Amino acid sequence: MCFDLRNGMHKQPMPIIKDLGEHIPGIKTRFSLNEIKEFVIVPYFIDWYKSRHSNKIFPIYLQEVSDLNPTNKQIPGILTKNPFFDHTQIKLFKIDSNNIPSGRIMAFIDFNYNKTHKQKVGWLGLFESVEDPYVAEALLETGINYLQKNGCTKIMGPAKFNANGEIGLLIDGFGKKTYFMEPYNAPYYREFFENYGFKKENDWFSVNTDTLISSNYMNKIENLMEKINGTVRNERLNGFNIRNINFKKIKNEIKIIKNLYNPIWSKGNHPQFTEMTDEEFNIMALGIKTIALKELIFIVEKNKIPVGISVSIPNINEIIEGYDNRNKQLPSKYFFSVKDLRRDIDIFSEIKRRVKMKKIDGIRILILGVDEKYRKIGIDSKLYYKTAQAAKAIGIKHASGSQLADINFDILNPLFKIGRISMTWRVYGLSL
Repeated sequence: MCFDLRNGMHKQPMPIIKDLGEHIPGIKTRFSLNEIKEFVIVPYFIDWYKSRHSNKIFPIYLQEVSDLNPTNKQIPGILTKNPFFDHTQIKLFKIDSNNIPSGRIMAFIDFNYNKTHKQKVGWLGLFESVEDPYVAEALLETGINYLQKNGCTKIMGPAKFNANGEIGLLIDGFGKKTYFMEPYNAPYYREFFENYGFKKENDWFSVNTDTLISSNYMNKIENLMEKINGTVRNERLNGFNIRNINFKKIKNEIKIIKNLYNPIWSKGNHPQFTEMTDEEFNIMALGIKTIALKELIFIVEKNKIPVGISVSIPNINEIIEGYDNRNKQLPSKYFFSVKDLRRDIDIFSEIKRRVKMKKIDGIRILILGVDEKYRKIGIDSKLYYKTAQAAKAIGIKHASGSQLADINFDILNPLFKIGRISMTWRVYGLSL
């Protein structure tokens, strides 16, 4: 049975919404770590994720709390503040039923995004709900009302937090397992959004590949390299140097990647993109470094000037999934929980061990881009080839390139030659 949520076709009273805190940059921050943790654990209580149909992989608690932390409460090496909130207003809401979490939603306004896109957009994110349209309606209505009262004329989402993070609602690919930093939600969420009145803005894809699927294309690239050897085209390609990152000069390498990232991704084929601030990029880069393999990170140089990057990281989801399958337990709503801290420490220790030994089956292609001036001559194909060869050399069996916008043909066309669409996420919009 379908419910028209926006028109309120129900007679039940709306569920009681719990306010878990608000942050307005430069004005006030009203959050406790316990409130953030209470928000983080809601998905564990969604029944669909416990079903045999679900492939949900839950995040590391401390990482998720850090991602949602706008406060100055920090614990070196354990808990950080997210600098995204230096320019973003945020409010967290939650619903309980009989003292059991049954839904949550995040409402936020990214002032940098609105300045860049010249809009008054409010965002919804991290939506979770039991299979009850009244709970879903209450959450959506509450988030939208908050954003509207704060001057927003359009609502978009879901997202965490824009195209630099995890964006969109999963609408296809529920039978597949997510790679690190790929969103996963219950399939009935789509009905909640569309019945409320949300319309499609655009889709994002993941393209999965393995050695069997990609072998023909990799052989074609090898043959092409042989054919153009000694030709004018080869001389043009030979003007480039593709090298691995140097961890001994990590600060300078991060600066190089940062200086490439914003100009390349700010082009029109990356919707919902906002330039990352120095603080945001540094936090992201240092987080990546803790799990990175230098063999899988490349910088492309032209006459010693950086013009392209490729960053692939181990799929730590396979480690998290393995641990949680062996140690099934519900988390505590309190930030300082010994059992939850033990889970995170055990998982992180296993990640470090497996990465050091290079015993990882899959990788997530997180960043891959070349200055548009050099895309037509084949340097991007050479970069794909280098990444594939490096992955194969250390025993990687499969990979995911995501999240890729449906209008980003520069990256989709070559990836379609070496892989297949695995998951589709949709960003929705609602004009007020």
